[in-house]
Amino acid sequence: MTSINSDQMSAMVLASLNKSNGTMQEAMQRLSTGKRINSAGDDAAGLSISAKLRAQVDSLNAAIKNSSDALAMVSTIEGALVETTTILQRMRQLSVQSSSDTNTGNDRTYLQDEVNQLITEINRISSNTEFNSTKLLDGTFTDKNIQIGTASNQVLRLGVRATDSTKLGAYQLDTVDESVAPDDTHASAKTALNALFDATADYVVKGTFGTFTASVDAGADARDVASSFNLISGNSGVQATALTRAKMTVSAAATFSFTLEGKSTTSSQITATITSTTDLTAIKDAINAVSGSTGISAALTSDKSGVEITQAEGYDVIIGDVTTGSTDANLVVTAMDMDGTLDGSARTLDGDATAADSTAIVGTVRLSSQNAYTVTPGHANNIFGADTSELTASHNTISSISLTTKEGATKAMSVIDGALLMISGIRSSMGSANNRLQSTIDNLSNIAVNAQKSLSTIEQQVL
Repeated sequence: MTSINSDQMSAMVLASLNKSNGTMQEAMQRLSTGKRINSAGDDAAGLSISAKLRAQVDSLNAAIKNSSDALAMVSTIEGALVETTTILQRMRQLSVQSSSDTNTGNDRTYLQDEVNQLITEINRISSNTEFNSTKLLDGTFTDKNIQIGTASNQVLRLGVRATDSTKLGAYQLDTVDESVAPDDTHASAKTALNALFDATADYVVKGTFGTFTASVDAGADARDVASSFNLISGNSGVQATALTRAKMTVSAAATFSFTLEGKSTTSSQITATITSTTDLTAIKDAINAVSGSTGISAALTSDKSGVEITQAEGYDVIIGDVTTGSTDANLVVTAMDMDGTLDGSARTLDGDATAADSTAIVGTVRLSSQNAYTVTPGHANNIFGADTSELTASHNTISSISLTTKEGATKAMSVIDGALLMISGIRSSMGSANNRLQSTIDNLSNIAVNAQKSLSTIEQQVL
């Protein structure tokens, strides 16, 4: 039997003691950290995997925070736009109120005062809405990246156009005011009107949603043209309205007799005795007496020396066969645009001659959209002008609307409608971003929970 000397015994005890001490230190470290793997020596492969999982979990938590912050930012934008929408709706209400002749000039001035204050508030909201010192609605918050994942390309792009009064409005394009030169008879004036525009004068609309064609037949009136544009409005985003307006004056007192045609293809006879060129009430009353057939209404100008006629649906208006008996007097007809401006040529209809006693007026079509667009006529003879050049819609903004006149109030409605559509478009975009961010947070949270579970399994927490 081999004996163990004291030196060997001491070495064995020391080795056992060191081993026990190492085991004790490892146990104490695991107890203090709650983890099985605390160094590469504990589990080299497990340490590598746990390190990657730890980075993923930490990155996921940061992405969740980013998404939550972005969600709060989107909610801030939405809240501001809700108030802007409320203001625009109030402005439209005031526009409708101002367009009624029950208001005096002073009344319209007071309405404009409120609109001015509302416009100022829209500008304040646009310039002062911010999140974490970042302006959101002044046009500088564009094409921003929100990191919503753990990789560099996992981003949500977010941006908002400016919402101040110089940006909100409608892109509008009006047709030209057209009337035919004085002709011999009611029928010939109507024939000349039908030949005014070519049958191939279709209109190509190019905008945000693509390129579309509004097809218009020969002899189409403003109402037909507007209907053609509205048929494709669901695709083009461009809405059309039509209105026919003209102003009548007389050169001398006489008994005027003439035919009037509007909505109905059958003309109505108008006869009115005018005793003074500064009071055309008789003509106004005679036209209104047949408005059920023609769809044409008449109103005196403020000085009563003129009569403004309106065909609200956009039908052509034919005024023919003017006679004044033996009295040398003329009926002067001038086409007007939608805003009441005398843009057309004055047509002088000779009442005591057999020639040049008839004319016809084409209505105005107004195209409107919240997005920019162009229109290209297919033929030089078209309702927009005398060539086939591409026409670009003008941007009419709420900063320039005026309710001090009836015509201005009427135009303001369409401009405000465009502004409302702009805000609705932004809110729709923010709503989509809100829903996506909420889904992103839910998904990231799920991934983070499962990654943490895997990390815990590998590290084998013991506490």
